[in-house]
Amino acid sequence: MNKNKLGKIETEEQAEIKKFILVLGGLIVILVGIYFFTRAFVTKDLFDKKKESDGINYQVGAISDTNIIVGNMLNRPYEEYYAIAFSSKSNLVGYYDTIMSKYKSEKESLKIYYIDTEDHLNNKYSDKENPSTSFESLDKLKLGEITLLKIKKGKVTKLITQVEEIKKELNIKASE
Repeated sequence: MNKNKLGKIETEEQAEIKKFILVLGGLIVILVGIYFFTRAFVTKDLFDKKKESDGINYQVGAISDTNIIVGNMLNRPYEEYYAIAFSSKSNLVGYYDTIMSKYKSEKESLKIYYIDTEDHLNNKYSDKENPSTSFESLDKLKLGEITLLKIKKGKVTKLITQVEEIKKELNIKASE
């Protein structure tokens, strides 16, 4: 039996328990120190409160089944449908969307897909100055400011690049 500084007598078992607790406490302090050292100097995110962007613009939202790319516009699951192409950055987006909404509200309307010419996968098909009036393959297709394509059984049967002609094709009255 040993006397401690306070004059109390402690057994060898108590001394061993004290040593164990001190070693365990020291080990925990060392592990916490290693954790903070790693955060501060290896990953360098301990003191940096703002998240740095990795250059990718993530968008939260739902997957759209009406937006398509030109490369797969001919293999949609419908026998007959329309695909309308225009720039999402155009000043006339609201006007084009109104036309499409009026068409979709009709009972006998065909399915309509949207092609955004600003999408990097569709960019190479956009030519607002010289749009196609006909084409032999998708590689030669050039979409104008607005282009309506009627597709039947995987083939383009109509290609219209004028708003008034599109409204006629969709049976939208000129006054609307």
